[in-house]
Amino acid sequence: MIIAVTSWRGVGATTVALLVAASIAEHDEAWFVEADPAGGTLSGRMIFAPHELGGLERVAFPVELTTPAESLHAVAQHRGRLHLVTTPADPFRGHACHAPRVPWVPALHDLPGSVVIDIGRVRAGTPARPVLAMADVVLLVTSPEVSSAVSTAEWVQAAGRVSASDPGLDEAEVRVVVVDAPTGLGFARSTLRSEHWDAWLPWDPAAVDLIHRGAEIDDRRLRRNALVDAVRDLTDSLMRQEATVS
Repeated sequence: MIIAVTSWRGVGATTVALLVAASIAEHDEAWFVEADPAGGTLSGRMIFAPHELGGLERVAFPVELTTPAESLHAVAQHRGRLHLVTTPADPFRGHACHAPRVPWVPALHDLPGSVVIDIGRVRAGTPARPVLAMADVVLLVTSPEVSSAVSTAEWVQAAGRVSASDPGLDEAEVRVVVVDAPTGLGFARSTLRSEHWDAWLPWDPAAVDLIHRGAEIDDRRLRRNALVDAVRDLTDSLMRQEATVS
C-alpha cells in the first residue's frame, strides 16, 4: 500500500507521515520516504548517520549501477521494521529529486510492506504529481483553522485540481487528517465530520519529540497517549481498507 501525505493549507504533514509509518511498523514492514520538493526537514529533527542524510538524492542520481529499490534499501535508516529515507534539506536539491536521472517513484511498489511518502505542501504544477497519481490513499493534512479547513475542503471537491491543466485525483481516495494545532479561529471537531474528514490528531509536541529522539511508538512513555491512540486508529482504518481491497 502506498500512502501519500501532503497538505494544501495546514501544518504537520511530515510528522503525520512519520507517525503513520511508525504505527504501521508495529505489525508490518513500513517505509517512510521524505520527498518534499521544497526540501526535507526530518534530518534537522532526528539523528541520522552521514550516509543516511539526503538519501533520496543518491537514489535519484546514483553513482553506481543499481536498481532504485536497492538504492532505497542502501540509503535508509533501518529501525526494526521501520525504514526511513530522507530528502536533501536544500530546496534546489530536493526539487531535483523529482527530475531524476533514474526514476525512483515506480520502485516504491517493489519495497516490502507499506510505503508512506511525504511530499510536503502541494501546489499548482508540483513536481510530486506522479506520487499523488500512483498513491492508493492520499492523506491531506490540515488544521481546524477556518481558512485552512475551507480551502482544504475545496481542494478535495476539485479532486486536487488547482488549475485547468492539473490532472485530477479522481481515482485516488483522499482522506483529510486534522491536526489540532494552536491556530486562530477554528472549527469544532463535531463540525468537521464527513466521509472525507477521517482523523483528528491532538497537538502534542512532547510525544512528537520523543519519536524524533528515537522512541518507538509503543514506548512505555507513550502509553495511553491521545496522539498515538488517534494515529493507531487511523492506520487501523487504512489497513482494514487494504485488506478489503486485496
